[in-house]
This record gives sequence, structure tokens and C-alpha cells, in this order.
Amino acid sequence: MIRDCGPRPIQIFLWSAVSLGLLVLSACTTTQTLGPPAMSGTPTGSPTVVTSSSTSGLAGEDIRVERVRYGNSRWQAGNLRIPPGAGPFPVVVFIHGGFWRAGFNETLMAALAEDAVGRGVVTWNFDYRAVGHPGGGYPGTLEDVAAALDHLTGLDEPLDLEDVIVVGHSAGGHLALWATSRSGLKPGDPGSDPAVVPHTVVAQAAVVDLYAAAGKNLGGGAVQGFLGGNPDEVPDRYRVASPSPTNARVIAVHGRYDLVVPIGQSSRLVGAEGIFDDTGTHFDVLDPAHGLWQRTVEALGLS
Repeated sequence: MIRDCGPRPIQIFLWSAVSLGLLVLSACTTTQTLGPPAMSGTPTGSPTVVTSSSTSGLAGEDIRVERVRYGNSRWQAGNLRIPPGAGPFPVVVFIHGGFWRAGFNETLMAALAEDAVGRGVVTWNFDYRAVGHPGGGYPGTLEDVAAALDHLTGLDEPLDLEDVIVVGHSAGGHLALWATSRSGLKPGDPGSDPAVVPHTVVAQAAVVDLYAAAGKNLGGGAVQGFLGGNPDEVPDRYRVASPSPTNARVIAVHGRYDLVVPIGQSSRLVGAEGIFDDTGTHFDVLDPAHGLWQRTVEALGLS
């Protein structure tokens, strides 16, 4: 049973819940791009750092931001943020959601990544090919997540790859759980034989159980769209894509007011630590000023 580190539920007005649910569901299922596209144009040549800039951190010191490609597709890119100092630094990886569909990118996680780097860790916030992109869906989406993590081993940066945390939201929460459990895959499975093995995963309002989510038609058939069918039609894809048991520390973060991914999904993370909020919504977990994130960084020792 999941261990709830938050307050117990309170009664919520039904009409307010329904109204907010419609608003959130619309935001989560639209194909409109949020923020600028991950890359413009189609890159050529081998993956490399393509841009560099700097911003100011919480202490006013410069934070270096590198735009890194981990593949040749326009969506196989992300932002690596490096705090000041010599390092080596722990790494926090961020994986965005959007029901595995095109129309969303890593900007969804940018505010959390910016907050985390100011706390003295390197952050790696990347995009990936999703359903609707060439090569997206199964197995491309999984292959991209695996490649993005393993790409860290080839970077000439002060990274402590023995100290890696993965944070994922919604469908990205599923991908984070999957990425952390890749050691349980069979040889030849997409994403098997990981080069980077995270020790902790934070599943924010995550789609945890693909079978249950497909059975409830979560996200209007989002799981079926991602995997190409129902469990009885493509059973091996569900096996590969489902997170397997792991020795990693698992933290489930969820608002009980989430009308997009029900909090019951998080209850399926047996033995996980729970950070819950009585009135938190599906997107409150992405607000660095919200108590859900503040309690998360405290649990991670980053506060």
C-alpha cells in the first residue's frame, strides 16, 4: 500500500470539480503546441550541443544552459542546465507529459527545471517523438527516452551519473517510471541494457498502470494510441512499456482534485512514498511555488 505523506482528503464541491475538470481535460487533450517548438528545422549530422546561454540562479550566480541533441530528429533535443561550480553535480531528469501525443514539449517542465538547477543540481529537460511525430509512439517514444538518459554518458560535463533522479508528469510520469525500471527489460526490448540507472523516480500525477488506463479509456484512448491497440491486441507492447518492479526509491505526487489522471493511478505504486494534496489539480504539480513541489524538493534533499 502506498504511504501517504500528505493530509487526509476533504470534501470538495462537486460542481467546482466538474467545471475545473472540463477545463483541465481540454488543456491536456488539445494538440495545440504549448510554448516554442523544441527545435526548428531538421538537424543534420551527429547529435551535439547546438546552443549555449546563461541565466541567473537563486543566488544570482550564472547558470549555463546548453541546448543538446541526443538524436537527429527535430524532437530529439533538450536543455541541459548546469549550476556554477566545479561539480560533479547530481542530475535531475525531467520528462514532460501530454498523453504521449504530439503538441506538447519540454517547456511544460521548464519552471521546475529552472527551480531545481538553482538548488545546485544539473537538470536535463528534453523532448521526444510522440504520437503524431514521424517515428513517435511505440517503440520510438520509449527509444527516445532511453537514448536521452544514456546520452548523458557521452557529455563532457561535470555530471555525477551515480546520482540521477527522474521526474515525470502525467504520461511523462509513466515514462519516468519505465526509464527507471529498464534493467528489468528482456534483451532486445526497446530501451533494454541501460547505461544510466536512476536511483529515485518522482511520478507526478502519473499514468502508472497502462492496462487499467486502457480499460478506462483514459485520455480518450491515449494508451491505445501510444501502443497501437488494446492489451489483447498488442500484448507484448504492453509488457515492454509497463514499468517493472525496481529497487529505486519511488515518490508519488498527486493532487486529489486531479480530474485528468485519477489519484487512484498513484495508489498502484505499491510501497511508494506519497506526497498528496487535498485540492491539488493535474497541473499544480508543475508549479514550483506550489506546496506539492516544495514538499518534493524537501523529500529529495534539495530544499
